[in-house]
Amino acid sequence: MSYRTRLMVVYILAVFMTIMDGTMVNVALPKLAEEFGVPSTDIEWVAVGYLLSLAAMIPVAGWLGDRFGTRRVFISALTGFVVASVLCGLAQTLDQLVWLRVAQGVGGGLITPVGSAMLFRAYPMAERAKAAIGVLSVAVIAPAIGPVLGGVLVDQASWRWIFFINIPMGAAAFVLAVLWLREEDHGDTGRFDLAGFVLSATAVSVLVYTLSIGPEQGWTSPRVLAFAAVGVAAAIALVVVELRIDAPMLKIRLLQDRHFRTLNMAAPFLYAGFFGWIIVIPLYMQTLRGFSATASGLAQAPQAIGIFLVSNLLGRRMYRVVGPRRLMIVGSLATGAFTSSFAFATLATPIPVIGAMSFARGASVGMVFVSIQTAVYATTSIADTGRATSVFNTGRQVAYTTGVALAVTVISARLAAVGGDSAPAADRLGAYQWGFLACGLLIFPAALLSWRIRDADVATTRGLPAHS
Repeated sequence: MSYRTRLMVVYILAVFMTIMDGTMVNVALPKLAEEFGVPSTDIEWVAVGYLLSLAAMIPVAGWLGDRFGTRRVFISALTGFVVASVLCGLAQTLDQLVWLRVAQGVGGGLITPVGSAMLFRAYPMAERAKAAIGVLSVAVIAPAIGPVLGGVLVDQASWRWIFFINIPMGAAAFVLAVLWLREEDHGDTGRFDLAGFVLSATAVSVLVYTLSIGPEQGWTSPRVLAFAAVGVAAAIALVVVELRIDAPMLKIRLLQDRHFRTLNMAAPFLYAGFFGWIIVIPLYMQTLRGFSATASGLAQAPQAIGIFLVSNLLGRRMYRVVGPRRLMIVGSLATGAFTSSFAFATLATPIPVIGAMSFARGASVGMVFVSIQTAVYATTSIADTGRATSVFNTGRQVAYTTGVALAVTVISARLAAVGGDSAPAADRLGAYQWGFLACGLLIFPAALLSWRIRDADVATTRGLPAHS
């Protein structure tokens, strides 16, 4: 195998493990609450603690990779994630599990951006679509498999196995990373930007936390408003500080590039609507209609199949022939429309129909994801790729949490208006329909912003002469 192929294998193994782990833990939360004898509000810290530490590490990932070497940082993060996974599986108290999940998030927050930087540096511009398809495939297959596998492990074995299952995948990724990956030298990266690290970690983690608690505690509650104020203030201070120094932790000035800025404005709307739907569909299937976690996961699985088929069979060809601008416009419109169409789902909509709608949504978003992943770093220098992946993944993480928060807020507000979870299913149906519609409407701005993309800026990624 070529070095690029070996790198792709390592990346897929590591990222697949981290994404699947998160989805399995979410499925296991009710069982964990029962195991430790705590209310659901306490057990949520198992997921929130991981999410906050992961979000805090993403901004610093690019600098760490450039400073200490991407291979060294990637292997260290992978090792830390697997060791923390084993310890999570051995945890005897809730406090132990929460803090070990925080440690796990540190590794998870570094693996994806550092791995992405290595991957996109290894592929020449004309072959970036291959790298994009690899990144995309693991990003959609893992969330499809995770809930089903997590449900089986929790029901048939023990919740501890949702962590122990990381051992074989992590061990394989570690061995192959040690044998196959080579170190990259990126020269002088400047000294550690302490102010940038503190401000970026504070801004991202606090904003993510605010978005996580907002739907439950109310957006006007003093606690939520206080955290929001701290997060926004830290974000503003971060921009001011990072633009004034020569070697910033988070290289925000990369957004001065028109193309990179446009993609970073359009993509978050798509990610927010995409991930918001992933939260609403199991609530609709399980909480409202009473299906099992396995049935709910199977209803979502066709989406992953649609994304996989479109991206792998048609993605590269469509990207080369049509170009990212039209693909993103049409794909975003179609994805928004198919996501919104779930608002017509009723209490009697058959599972095969839900599956067909999921497949259509996946096929639509597949062409958009290929375009984003292939084109986003097209005008970024090789030296700046590591920093660019931190900027892009930071925005994606905040967008993911925003989409989830918006969907849950809409559902909660509509449920409260009809009497809450104790109301008849027919009365509660509208809440989930509005949740689906909110996710769909959230995607449409991506199509509008995509008008600003210029295919000439990414000509080399399509195998064409520059600026043709």
